Amino acid sequence: MKNLKIILLFIIFVISNNNYKSQQIDYNSHYIFNPYLLNPSMIGDADPSIFLGYRKQWSGFQGSPENHQLSFDSPLINKKSAIGLRLINDVTNIIGRTSGILTYKYKVKFNKKSDLSFALSGGFFQNRIIFENIVAVDQFESTIFQNNQNSSNFDGDFGLNFRFKNFIGGLATKNIFQNSTLFFNDNNEQNLNFSYIRHYSLHAQYDFISKNKNLKIRPLVLLQSTQGIPFVYEGNLLFSFKNKFHFNFNYSHEYSYGFSGSLLLDDMIQLSYTFEIPSDKILSSYGFNTNEISIRYIIRKNSNTSSNLELDKLNNLNSNLYEKTDYIEEKLKKLESNYSNYRDSIQSLKDSLNSVILKVEKLRKNLKFDEQDLNSLIDEFEGQIDNKPLETKTVSSNTSVNTESEKNYYLVIGAFKDFNNARSFKAMFKKEYNLNSELKRDRKDLWYLLYCEKSNNIDEIRNEIPKIVELDRLKLVNKNPWIYVE
Repeated sequence: MKNLKIILLFIIFVISNNNYKSQQIDYNSHYIFNPYLLNPSMIGDADPSIFLGYRKQWSGFQGSPENHQLSFDSPLINKKSAIGLRLINDVTNIIGRTSGILTYKYKVKFNKKSDLSFALSGGFFQNRIIFENIVAVDQFESTIFQNNQNSSNFDGDFGLNFRFKNFIGGLATKNIFQNSTLFFNDNNEQNLNFSYIRHYSLHAQYDFISKNKNLKIRPLVLLQSTQGIPFVYEGNLLFSFKNKFHFNFNYSHEYSYGFSGSLLLDDMIQLSYTFEIPSDKILSSYGFNTNEISIRYIIRKNSNTSSNLELDKLNNLNSNLYEKTDYIEEKLKKLESNYSNYRDSIQSLKDSLNSVILKVEKLRKNLKFDEQDLNSLIDEFEGQIDNKPLETKTVSSNTSVNTESEKNYYLVIGAFKDFNNARSFKAMFKKEYNLNSELKRDRKDLWYLLYCEKSNNIDEIRNEIPKIVELDRLKLVNKNPWIYVE
């Protein structure tokens, strides 16, 4: 009988090669209802809560994994940090582990839409070999293994997550110190060294929320690995209705299919259940399945249900207000952009007008130097104008017609000795008054005359002078319009 104990220990040593490596952390499916189980950096984002869970894997299989745990998490007063506590008891066949973990989280908020949280957990654990769980053919043999092997040590976990609007992505690592546990062999000097290795997980989720806020759909993907082992993945699709009824579909790659349901009672107590069947053909042929149940108590500041419902309504109104505020901010940005464009256009018009004014001033200055010569020219041609009425020729007793003069009369609005000045003034007159004008040289070939009317009827030209004077609101014409005779 004593040799049976030696043989059992020898088998453990051979399998582990003196360094036992396996899935050394507790596994559960209810991280979809309690984020503390998924990543320590996700604690304290809601009201304080107490969580009690139990999981029995592969029911009906002797020595299958069994897990009990209790957790508590709560935000601190400043809302930027939170604390948590987890107590775990995990047993797989003759290997058992009990641990207590404290967690501290800190959140860095970039704006109301995004933040970064990170957390550090640390605690003591006790690892043991439970010989009393050995199933022997002879019941008397089990009485040999009465001295359970226990060993305690310290380890820690780390996690962080990033939130942007409805998206959350994070990572976590456990057993970061990779401590070892030594089990002694009473029969020889060959002891068992149980080494802990790091476990890694990556996760991402996004909340699709209906317009009335009643329905939320959350796809969640989780990748897990240990050192030297490729990542395995599992996916979840969670449906939440009015934040009271929850349904989740789970798939673990080459492991299991699962369905979860959860109900929130009195806005404080959440009851959850998960049923899983293995995807492995051998395990499924034996009818093994997994069951997990949990209860979560949410500690409300005010236990009055109606008050909590009103608070939820206020939170929803606040969320809607944030959305409307974002919409208004976008509108203001567009208005500011349009105002900037209009301001630039107005400034451009001002610059254009200033340019016109500068040209007018330049022309006036140029004209001022030639003012004496221009006055002489005007006097000369005004003296040639016949101020008497034009003679009429009788056609019949009832009809008379003006006899047109053989001279040509021009209504001059500007006279320039420089051609460029004359051309600029012509363009400016057209732009400001939409009035067509022409240039011609005087008889002495000294001036460029800008005229807007031409006729051999002096009265027609005279009638146009008041119209030009009234039209010239900018006073572009240096002198009053005058008549040139040729």
